[in-house]
Amino acid sequence: MSSSEPRLFAPEGNADDNACESLSEPLARVMTMLGKRWTGVVLSTLMQGPMHFSELKRGIPGISDRILHERLVELATLDLVERNVMAGPPVRVIYKLTKHGAAMRPALNELTRWAEGHLRPE
Repeated sequence: MSSSEPRLFAPEGNADDNACESLSEPLARVMTMLGKRWTGVVLSTLMQGPMHFSELKRGIPGISDRILHERLVELATLDLVERNVMAGPPVRVIYKLTKHGAAMRPALNELTRWAEGHLRPE
């Protein structure tokens, strides 16, 4: 591994080490974030461009208003999504990826490519 490549796993420890501790801290954080139901789908949907809440809701069949709102708040707190209020009437809110959120595009594309080649359809 070159020095510029991130370390995905910590060096091997002894057998008493917790399995989760062998995962690098940044990878553990991103997997925890993406592991939350709907988070990856919300990010992927916003890769299409800025959207109003109702557009996001239509683009993600099965997500409830409450969960969509929670995920958007969480992603905004992580500086991955920004919320812009447009003066009205009526007042409208547009959600869009920040530069940090948009920087996830290559990773999400790779995950998609991997899933197409390795996961069986449900």
